[in-house]
Amino acid sequence: MIVLVSVCAPEFITTAPLGILYVGGALRQAGHDVEVLHFTPDEIDRYAAEIARKQPAFVGISAFTCNQTKFSAQLSRKIKELCDSPVVWGGVHASLVPEQTLAEPFVDMIVIGEGEETAVELADAIVNGRDLSQVKSIGYKRGGELFFTEERPLIEDLDKYRVDWDIVDIERYLVPMWGRRRVINFVTSRGCWFKCGFCYNLKFNKGRWRGHSTEFVLAELKNLKARYGVDGVRFYDDNLFGRKKRALEILEKMDLPWEGEFRVGYINEDLARKLVETKCQGICFGLESGNNRILKLINKGQSVEDIVRGVEVMAKYPQIRFSATLILANPSETRQEVRNTINTCLRLWQIHPRIQISLGTFLPFPGVPLYDLVKKSGYVPPRRTEDWEVLNRTYRKRDLPWTPWVTDKDQEDFIRATRYALLLSLGNLRVPIINKIPYWRLARYNFALPVELPLLEWLERKFEDRQSRLSRAMRRLLPYVGQKQRLVRQS
Repeated sequence: MIVLVSVCAPEFITTAPLGILYVGGALRQAGHDVEVLHFTPDEIDRYAAEIARKQPAFVGISAFTCNQTKFSAQLSRKIKELCDSPVVWGGVHASLVPEQTLAEPFVDMIVIGEGEETAVELADAIVNGRDLSQVKSIGYKRGGELFFTEERPLIEDLDKYRVDWDIVDIERYLVPMWGRRRVINFVTSRGCWFKCGFCYNLKFNKGRWRGHSTEFVLAELKNLKARYGVDGVRFYDDNLFGRKKRALEILEKMDLPWEGEFRVGYINEDLARKLVETKCQGICFGLESGNNRILKLINKGQSVEDIVRGVEVMAKYPQIRFSATLILANPSETRQEVRNTINTCLRLWQIHPRIQISLGTFLPFPGVPLYDLVKKSGYVPPRRTEDWEVLNRTYRKRDLPWTPWVTDKDQEDFIRATRYALLLSLGNLRVPIINKIPYWRLARYNFALPVELPLLEWLERKFEDRQSRLSRAMRRLLPYVGQKQRLVRQS
């Protein structure tokens, strides 16, 4: 018996842990008995006791560098207290910080990089008592010393492995969205061609993009529809349009509503029309900054002008839910450049009044180019595995030595700016004063005494809950009647 685990925040519990489902599928193909556990932090004690009773050959724990590292550390400690089963960490965090992760007393081994082939070799070595040094892409301990084996090449034929839905209750991950009732998360590819200086892909996927074949993806989706009644797909690819022709063929032939994430530079009139034709329900763009200097520094490969052009195109197709992410306090960013990014958000909202904007502070993921830059500025990385929880997009105060001008008050302003940015959608309501507050706050960069913020956030939640009576009433107040008429009103 091998147990694979993902501990996640409650808001992600309906998102299937695709990484360990791929690894679990590979292990089952090789003849191993596998159980996958996916739970929240408040269930750690319960599941640690359950794992200890099973005495598995090993416990594989997958963690991304964020609060998941803290949850996974808590679980690992508890397991080590209760049983002797080896604890093996894998996923992004162990691959980005291998020495520190393996040095923890609650970690026996780590898997570096993709897990399918490595997990099978490691399981065979553990079960049969073979020499761990012959297993590629792992770290292990011997006599108190840390050892790391030869790196394994990336998997070239992804079609060799698939998500094994039989080892979980898939019903947990079929969620209602867009008027559909059984929408699931899914990936068609790994990695990304682009070299954004803040992205974990540069190290984890070596800056490469690899995709399942079109035939494989369509067969998997056909099976999900036929077997489980799946009626919508949320694509979790880092770059769904890594190959445009392939992506469009999948989207056209799968005959399912969908949402995904890709680059604003891909968007033009022809592609936007294709999105509508293929039942696109939502897209998310990583815009990152409202400053060309910062976009060049982070190697984003796009300009503010590219961003504006892309949003202007999407404004013509308001039936597609449209969101964007931007970063504040990038390395070397000035106070004025932070204001420029917020002003760009407001400009984009004026172009596309249904845009949803998510702001976050820069997160220094280890092993990427900008990480070296922030370390030179005096940044001290967390010294314990659980302390990497600070790399969480959810706002909190943190040490930002790469922007030395930032004070505690500035960080409070960042926190409030992101909350007000999420409330810009209330500007679409015909409710005097209330519909202008988020824009007013951001435009003046004035977040003093935000007594109205909890009420506005409550209204926004109700507005987004399309099933509630209040939401339906609020939507009847929407003044959105087309971009041209909006511009006429503003002129």
